[in-house]
Amino acid sequence: MFRKRTIPASVSISAIFLLVGGAWIFFSDTIVAQLVQDKAALTRLSIVKGWLFILLTSVMLFLLINRAMKEVSRSRDFYLKVFEDFPSPIWRAGTDGECDYFNKTWLAFTGRTLEQELGRGWVEGVHPEDLDRCLKTYRDAFASRDPFVMEYRLRRFDGEYRWITDSGRPFRDLNDRFAGYIGSCHDVTAHKQAEQALSQSERRFRELTENTSDWIWEVDDTMRYVYVSPKITDLLGYAPADVLGKTPFDLMPPDEAGRLQPAFDEFVKDPRPIAALENVNVRRDGSLVVLETSGVPVYDTEGRFSGFRGIDRDISARKEAEEKINALNTVLARQAAELEVANRELEAFSHTVSHDLRTPLTNISLSCQVMMDACGAKLGEQCRNLMHGIIDATDRMDKLITCLLNFSHISRSELNVESIDLSEMARVIAAELHLNQPNRRATFAIADGVTACGDANLLHVVMANLLGNAWKYTAKKKSAIIEFGVTETGRARIYFVRDNGAGFDMSQSARLFDAFQRLHSAEEYGGHGIGLTTVKRIVQRHGGRVWAEGEVGKGATFYFTLAPEQQLSDS
Repeated sequence: MFRKRTIPASVSISAIFLLVGGAWIFFSDTIVAQLVQDKAALTRLSIVKGWLFILLTSVMLFLLINRAMKEVSRSRDFYLKVFEDFPSPIWRAGTDGECDYFNKTWLAFTGRTLEQELGRGWVEGVHPEDLDRCLKTYRDAFASRDPFVMEYRLRRFDGEYRWITDSGRPFRDLNDRFAGYIGSCHDVTAHKQAEQALSQSERRFRELTENTSDWIWEVDDTMRYVYVSPKITDLLGYAPADVLGKTPFDLMPPDEAGRLQPAFDEFVKDPRPIAALENVNVRRDGSLVVLETSGVPVYDTEGRFSGFRGIDRDISARKEAEEKINALNTVLARQAAELEVANRELEAFSHTVSHDLRTPLTNISLSCQVMMDACGAKLGEQCRNLMHGIIDATDRMDKLITCLLNFSHISRSELNVESIDLSEMARVIAAELHLNQPNRRATFAIADGVTACGDANLLHVVMANLLGNAWKYTAKKKSAIIEFGVTETGRARIYFVRDNGAGFDMSQSARLFDAFQRLHSAEEYGGHGIGLTTVKRIVQRHGGRVWAEGEVGKGATFYFTLAPEQQLSDS
């Protein structure tokens, strides 16, 4: 509300004085003229009365002028206090452009004294990068005497540069002559930071939308595109401007649009997020592409639904891959069924082998034993040797069949994963080897605390074969040394069995783990040629690998790894 205008007291007093003085002069002249007949006396009285009026008028004028000056002073002090206490920095400059006034708020902001700021001292606080631009705006405004608004950074009392908006306007004196400029400043640092943050956010959003592999879009409540990112050109071949104003159904084959129209109508009727909706679109060249659409409802400032905003992703390659995977799964399922049949047949064959082959071998061996017992005295030395050869051959054949059956069982048996102390297992196997050949001079160096996760029975087969081979191939050494331990390489644990026996030629190492492949003759070192093959199969079933290093006459080292417990459990 505007304040009601009042008549100044000095004006009221002057009016009363003029009215009273005029009445006194008028009535005193009339009264004196009636009482005094002497014209000379009347003249003298009129002169005295005139001087008295002049004296009173002078006194009154003095009092009025003094009162007016006090009022002016009070008014000046009032407005000066308003400027001083104004919450924004205020400055004033004369016609020469030199600043002659800064309020307390300015001085408190800059932390400088009035003497330091007067004239052009204030420019010392302007940021060097903004100074030239600031002074140019200032000079141009003074030259044209037009209002100006400019932004620059001004150093605060704590040394931090703050963005301010400086507004200046020309002012005039009582004679309407240009008297200089007066201006005020506002700290807009927070606003500038918000603008910069918004600008950075917009730039990030623009970079993301323009460089992401997905097509980003926005539709209004009628499902017409109001924003389309440039990625649509890569996905569908259209320029963004070609798609604005269209609906998603305009980019689909008719049957696909008919299939999805009801679903989108429901989304508009009951706004909710769209999640991974697969749809077929037509590229500009007529080819088809499968997109995966996801989006969320958008609402205006009043909470009213205004459309959707989301992304489309090209999943054509994924769909093709899924079709191939489904086809492969079908093939694998068929092969798994065939494998199941083959396994059942193999199991039946194993039983047949176990019974039908072993029975004749047993009969041959028993017949030879009976003939030797019954006709031993009648048989010559050569016949007895032949009989012993037949019995030994059938015994080897029986053991070979046992090895083959065990190998077949290893490939089919289910893994029973548990934690195993391989060090203790190695010690038991070493004791058994010593027990069978107590006269052998062999030293076992078995590391303590070597553990592994796997099937205990199968890993026992691995350890028995590797330690057994080391025992066998060090038989010709006067002092055999067989070592078992583990090494850590990165995240893998590598177990090893090392000996100082016969060794082997590394050029033949590829044959070591093949069935019935022997690098030494059966007469030199016994065996069936399937032990290392069995080791390899067991290690592979445990998700590991096995390899060997050796040198002829200097021994061999067999290494193997096993998969972690979690991987074995998952498999």
